Amino acid sequence: MPPNLFGLGHAFGSLVYTGFRKFAFSALLTSLGMQLFQTAVLWQVYELTGSALMLGLSGLVRAGPHMILSLVGGVVADRFNRVYLIQIGQVTNAILLLALSTLSLTGTVEVWHLYAMTLLNSAFTAITQPARTALIPSLVPRGNLVNAIALNASIGQTSQIIGPALAGITIAISGLELTYFIGGILYLASMISIIGVISNDPTSLTTKEGPWRSFIQGLNFVRSRPVITSLLLLDMGATVLGSYRALLPIFAESLGSGAAGYGMLSAAPGIGSLVGSGFILSLGDMKYKGMYTLFGVLAYCASLALLALSHWYMLTLIAAGLLGATNAIQMIPRNSVILTISPDQLRGRVEAFRSMMAGGGPPLGYTLSGALAAMLGAPVAVVLGSAACAILVSLLGIFHSELRDPYLGSQ
Repeated sequence: MPPNLFGLGHAFGSLVYTGFRKFAFSALLTSLGMQLFQTAVLWQVYELTGSALMLGLSGLVRAGPHMILSLVGGVVADRFNRVYLIQIGQVTNAILLLALSTLSLTGTVEVWHLYAMTLLNSAFTAITQPARTALIPSLVPRGNLVNAIALNASIGQTSQIIGPALAGITIAISGLELTYFIGGILYLASMISIIGVISNDPTSLTTKEGPWRSFIQGLNFVRSRPVITSLLLLDMGATVLGSYRALLPIFAESLGSGAAGYGMLSAAPGIGSLVGSGFILSLGDMKYKGMYTLFGVLAYCASLALLALSHWYMLTLIAAGLLGATNAIQMIPRNSVILTISPDQLRGRVEAFRSMMAGGGPPLGYTLSGALAAMLGAPVAVVLGSAACAILVSLLGIFHSELRDPYLGSQ
């Protein structure tokens, strides 16, 4: 039994458990590697083409594997050792980044290389992401689940601060090849750091069910809980309609901030996310998780409009930070509800549906925002997306009363 923790100790309570502590460090390294990869690829695509549409198409390349293979990953996560699956994904992604570093160093990289590497990175991540999230409840007691999810989100958000900023500085000083090389080393280090993690997962990973029957069982459970569908639609609205990241190189260029400024704009949401996560951590296992999700997404839409309409770099930077804060405020309660109401033996498959939307939604949003920006300009594209997202969220809040249940997802 861990000691009673208060204040700051309570906020980091899940790190008392060795398995989660190793998992958290590995997740940080993985997230850093991914952030370096994604930031550098977007910059290099724009550097090679100067096209908003080509930036958007990079999102379409990333979305395809997530939308298809996440479901496969969910079935696999409930049938095989989740730690080993995570490690396989880390090694394969490391190889991709090191290969891209070599291509950039030799000056032979072309746009199709970037698209191919993005597709493969997305595929390996999609297959292993359900195992990653489904592993968390088996590393901490049930009463620590919200805390563990919030810390896991904070890890991703910390990487969103350090990763893009490091990428921007590295690109400006040493070039893209070093950025990709550092990302590859981070992936390898993350694989090593998770060695020895043993979960207390009661789920049988040697199920005799066929893969298709296993998938259908997970689909039927999600369909039987409409609140899960509503929560996933809220996330989809923010990530697809409220997409903006693929357009950050355009905003940075229009504001005259260059690669370093682009890195800071990409990092600002991570800083805001830490603030939002800290707020959620201070609340503990709070009531009205559905309402936090609803109003968090609405506040995200308002921040998105501010970013689009700003003509000053500092105000744009602040708006980007607010996007991260509001996203964290809606994301942590939403994910904790989904994990809490999902049975242990189905958690990987349920997480696969969430991962499919969380991983596939943003890239689809890149494509949509890139296409709109090519026709109407980046600011108009982002404002239209913000308005559409706000309408969707309002309708879900009005017509789905379970989202207003104060005890939704409570322990």
